[in-house]
Amino acid sequence: MNTIKINGLAGGYPETIDGTSEWYYSQKGSNDFLDLYEAEELIKDGHPFYGMNCHLIHFPDGEVFSPFELRENFYVDAPVWDDGKFYFLCVDFSEKTIQIHCYYPEDKKLELIDKLPLDCVKDCYNLKLHVSPPMLSRDANECVFQIVWPNNISFSIGSTEGLMFRDSDDLYFSEWHDDPHYHEYVIVRDFHTGKIKDKFLGTICRMPNGVFWRF
Repeated sequence: MNTIKINGLAGGYPETIDGTSEWYYSQKGSNDFLDLYEAEELIKDGHPFYGMNCHLIHFPDGEVFSPFELRENFYVDAPVWDDGKFYFLCVDFSEKTIQIHCYYPEDKKLELIDKLPLDCVKDCYNLKLHVSPPMLSRDANECVFQIVWPNNISFSIGSTEGLMFRDSDDLYFSEWHDDPHYHEYVIVRDFHTGKIKDKFLGTICRMPNGVFWRF
């Protein structure tokens, strides 16, 4: 068995990144794994949060890149990949800010793209970055989809709709039904208005080479 020892993850596990077959990521904190909303609730309840970090692993050599340092009250979410760069959603609960960072792997350069006040959102539930291009949103909160960055836009969606990805001014949502049997639709909505532009039965996913497979 050909084995490569991966150093620098301290027990983390690699996960795939949508849109690339060359990179993996591993989230690791001092606590057990917490998602962003759980970390926020922990702090609101008066408990310590020792931070959540994220590492990048390059395939096939297994080299580990660590753009951030683990620190208290700082959450680094899983990256999104767009046009050869990584984008990270970070929340600094001490500073009470939402931060968007871009990481250039070839140069090992980390750049702060934008910083928002944490109170610009009700809470961090379902707060996620999507591509392409990068967009920060909150998904399916009381049937309202909220784009937080780079624009501030809200519109109504169905109770079982969830965003899959953005393709320029098209937002691709998945909608599930179980009456009388389980099935899914893809709903294409306009980025600016939320109006439905297309709807079809099945699903669609973005492959590492940028091609979309429709099922």
